Amino acid sequence: MHDAVFLGPKAENADLLERLLTEVLRDHVFWRRNYHPADPRLITEETKRSATYERAEARLRDELFQILAELKRGAPLFSPRQVGHMVSDPTLPALVGYFAGLLYNQNNVVAEAAPETVRKEGAYVAALARMVGYPPLLTERLSAEDLRVRTPYAWGHLASGGTVANIEAMWLARNVRLYPLAVRLLAASDAAFGGYAEWEVETAGGGTRPLGELKTFELMNLPLPAVIALHARIHTALRADGAEATATFKAALPSVRKAGLSGLLFRYNACFPADPLRPPVVLASHAAHYGWAKGLDIVGLGADALRTLDVDQHLRLDMDALAEAVRDAAAHEEAVLMTVSICGTTEEGAVDPLHRVEALRADLAAEGLSFWHHADAAFGGYLTTMLPRDDDGRALPYDSDGPAGLLSEDVYRAVAALADVDSITIDPHKWGYVPYGAGALLCRDYRVRDAVAYAAPYIPTDEADGFGGFLGRWTLEGSRPGASAVSAYLSQAVVPLGPEGHGALVRDCVAASRALVAALDERFADGPLALRPLAEPDSVGFCFALVPRRGVRSLAALNAFTRRLWERVNVDGREDVGAYAFILSKTELPVGRYRHVLGRMLPGLAEDEPDEATVMLLRSFVLNPFVAAWNEREPAFAERFAETLHAIAAEVYPAHALGQLAEGWGRRLRVAVVEDDLAAPDALAHRLQHTPAYAAYLDVHAVVPGDAYDDADAVVWAASRDSIPDGAVVWDGGRLHDLTGHLVAALDDVIAA
Repeated sequence: MHDAVFLGPKAENADLLERLLTEVLRDHVFWRRNYHPADPRLITEETKRSATYERAEARLRDELFQILAELKRGAPLFSPRQVGHMVSDPTLPALVGYFAGLLYNQNNVVAEAAPETVRKEGAYVAALARMVGYPPLLTERLSAEDLRVRTPYAWGHLASGGTVANIEAMWLARNVRLYPLAVRLLAASDAAFGGYAEWEVETAGGGTRPLGELKTFELMNLPLPAVIALHARIHTALRADGAEATATFKAALPSVRKAGLSGLLFRYNACFPADPLRPPVVLASHAAHYGWAKGLDIVGLGADALRTLDVDQHLRLDMDALAEAVRDAAAHEEAVLMTVSICGTTEEGAVDPLHRVEALRADLAAEGLSFWHHADAAFGGYLTTMLPRDDDGRALPYDSDGPAGLLSEDVYRAVAALADVDSITIDPHKWGYVPYGAGALLCRDYRVRDAVAYAAPYIPTDEADGFGGFLGRWTLEGSRPGASAVSAYLSQAVVPLGPEGHGALVRDCVAASRALVAALDERFADGPLALRPLAEPDSVGFCFALVPRRGVRSLAALNAFTRRLWERVNVDGREDVGAYAFILSKTELPVGRYRHVLGRMLPGLAEDEPDEATVMLLRSFVLNPFVAAWNEREPAFAERFAETLHAIAAEVYPAHALGQLAEGWGRRLRVAVVEDDLAAPDALAHRLQHTPAYAAYLDVHAVVPGDAYDDADAVVWAASRDSIPDGAVVWDGGRLHDLTGHLVAALDDVIAA
């Protein structure tokens, strides 16, 4: 299927893209020329022949061609050979849609100016909601019945990326979770609203109690539906009392969005000194993206509010650590504002056990504890396209022979549980095959959007507005490009977000990643280097190290070797991008946070390292579906990749291994090479003396059989086989790096002796 929906690794569909782009441009030009056709042409043909015009055109062309040349220094993200980064080639409909939207330059902040691109954004976000199993997206306009009974709808919109979407989720959670405290404070400090203290609210443990009787910690642990219901009840009562009552309430309510976190804390704790408010915390695994600390800084809680927890042996959020963290916070009356589950970690592509987090959330409710559950699925959200669903949109039970059978049952259930979380971040510009920047935020209940609603005096607002009207009222970014909306919409219209459409692309990537890991495992099954995976991959991310079988002297030594490998498979704005056979990335993990995982991966190596030490790993991400097609050819992509990496490692290993030995001895190593013809063109001694990887660390002495070599640390016998001394390394010809393992072993034996 993907043959027709991508430009292709070799631009095989260039003619189709050119025709489509030309049609888009011609259609747009036709619209411009025929919009009030009698209007004057303001750029005349005479002007276009002037010297000033020609100089401007020439400058444009010169600068453009220079930029085009420089852009080729970047990683070739279109190529299957690029398996290092969380990005791939956009689909053809995404590219064409982006170009079409770009020409119209729509700002999707308000439907008044951009009615069609706003509708396209709504259609795409509705498709995302169906993809993850959420309720239907909010319609364009709420009916009177919707407003009365608060029909369950999902809410969401496009953003510039996952970082902004995650910040919005924190912003929403902060405002929603602190709302009951503001109401309690208002009821206690303003007699006009004192009646709110008598209102019954549902508690986390079940049952109802008057709001005024609940302690601060209990209010911070109200379940999300209870907070939404409280807001809805107040809203309904105020609407019945008229606009003046609503305005008075809004002016009087000391909410965090008005007073700020510090202002709310000051006023609240002054009113309730014996029952103070403590700033809440956010829980996530050590694998959380650095943007979470950044976001907590922005929303006023501070980066210290992020409590990072251990990962398990599969690199997923450790459930015992999460349960302990929630209960430990409760013991200190610190509320957990939000728990973050990661569906596809940035480092390894691991999928946290969302289904178990949901089960824990249900168990904790019996203890009077609750939290907002957010899924950071910026990368892995599109795994849901593999899941078969029933007519109600719920994921079917796991079937190893089904369209998502490549996933483990645990990962399948975790991905299916996205349907149950309170909010989700998804990045179309990652595995959605849409151009940057396109992120998305989804919320299971649209009513939370009121917690961040801001009106603009120059744009009319209406409480019946659904996904339409003034969208900027509920989004962090005031200006959002319509181009991204058209791009995303057209992509899913052509490649639907389900098992037979987008899911097939995702499935190809997962299969290709599995094949790549298997090929690496087979190629490094023997020889001087061993493949050491950080963990079995959950999706398409794979972190690993190539470790000398005879061991390494230190973690620093292994990192130095890994860096040498990475420099051979990494593109960093260099001129010779085409010289790289394959492109990988790297990551560096802190030993203190991953010690229990590294102990299995690198036994004995990281045990005594300080917590702040890091281990460098090679990292692959297979997001290009054409890798699967290449695996059907001979030689298969996976085998070719593994063979190339093996060859690179074999070339890099000698300098590393000999360098480590020389460092240990504190001098260059003396090696005697015994061969019959010292002057032969392919003489081994000559080759060793003139190959940098060996010449930097070895003093090579060329001798013929019978000559003395008593001062040599090791002997390589490349001569006739009449009388080979004990301990000599026998050379049968071939590649130099085939000699390295034997030579290092011999020198190691000398050291041991």
